[in-house]
Amino acid sequence: MKRRGVFDLPWRRGFAVALLTIAGASAAHAGGGEPYGIWLRPEAGQQFSFYDCGGLLCAKLVSVRNAEEQHAVGTVILRGASKSGAREWRGKLYNTKDGNVYDGVITLKSANELTLKGCLWGVICKGETWRRAGGAKAQDSGGAEE
Repeated sequence: MKRRGVFDLPWRRGFAVALLTIAGASAAHAGGGEPYGIWLRPEAGQQFSFYDCGGLLCAKLVSVRNAEEQHAVGTVILRGASKSGAREWRGKLYNTKDGNVYDGVITLKSANELTLKGCLWGVICKGETWRRAGGAKAQDSGGAEE
C-alpha cells in the first residue's frame, strides 16, 4: 500500500477547500451585514469598537488622536441597540462632547461604511458617516467589558 505524503494532490485539494471555507466565513463576518469591528470617525480621528453585548449591539471609544481626549477612551457610546432592519440598529447614543444621550440609528451601508444618526425628540437629527479602520477586516476587540 502506497503512503500518501503531505504534498499529494488529494490532501492539497482538501486543504485548499478548508482554507477557502475559513476565508469565506471571515469575509461573511466582515461584510455580512454586521458592524462588528473597529470604526473610524474621520473628522475627529477617533476609533470605536462595535461589539456584540448579549445579542445586542454596543460600541465604545477605543482610540483618540488628541491627548486631551484620552480620558474618554473606554466610554461606551452605544449600549444595547437592537436590530431594526437587515442592516440597521436602533438604540441610545451617548455624545462624549456634550454628555447628552440621543435616539440613535446605526445603518451599515457597506462592509466599510456605516452611518450614525442621533435625534433629539425625534425631530432634530444629525448624522455622520464612519469608515471601517483597516478596510474590510472585521476586528472583534470590544468584548463585554463595560
